[in-house]
Amino acid sequence: MNRSFVTCALLAAGLATTAAPSHAFRMIQNTTVGRVSAGAAVACNAAGGFAHCNNLSISWFLNPTGQGAGKDVAVIAATSTWTAVGAAAHNLSYAGTTNADFVTDGRNTILWARGNGCSGTCLAITALVLQAGQVIVESDVSFNSRYTWNVGGTDYDTQATLTHELGHSLGLHHTDVTSTPRPTMYASYFGTTGRTLESDDTAALQCSDSRY
Repeated sequence: MNRSFVTCALLAAGLATTAAPSHAFRMIQNTTVGRVSAGAAVACNAAGGFAHCNNLSISWFLNPTGQGAGKDVAVIAATSTWTAVGAAAHNLSYAGTTNADFVTDGRNTILWARGNGCSGTCLAITALVLQAGQVIVESDVSFNSRYTWNVGGTDYDTQATLTHELGHSLGLHHTDVTSTPRPTMYASYFGTTGRTLESDDTAALQCSDSRY
């Protein structure tokens, strides 16, 4: 069953916390060629494989329109968090501003808007552009401008949410871990602690790099 990978506004404190294995990361599986924002959640050893980036150097652009202004500090911090994962070769970086939208144009863009498949309690959504073999060639992140976004450590925290969405851009689905400390790939927003990665998050990227 396909599941969309959107970050919900539902606070984690309001969810049940049942025990789960210490590593229960899942990867995005979608064999569609083209633009997608949903996929099956599969284990790293899934026979059908999963979405992954063959390009290890990934540049991200920020559309400063609306709430995008002043968010470069959050983009730099979030990209650096994934770049710092040991035993993984991906290098994410901030490449400056753009006027690009949530469209397939060969550019990885972060922007604020209403819609784009993210409404209601959805905080942000990531779109992947896939080539044959589930190779990710572009990603875009759309934040829901219905909410107020901050960079100073108060809700809703841009860096924490973007760290989560960048995980999707690397092929990571939502984790099955529900106990604390929660991985950044936990399905619902749970505050600024989502800025940092837990072992479940890093193990997911390491496993992807090892397989591909």
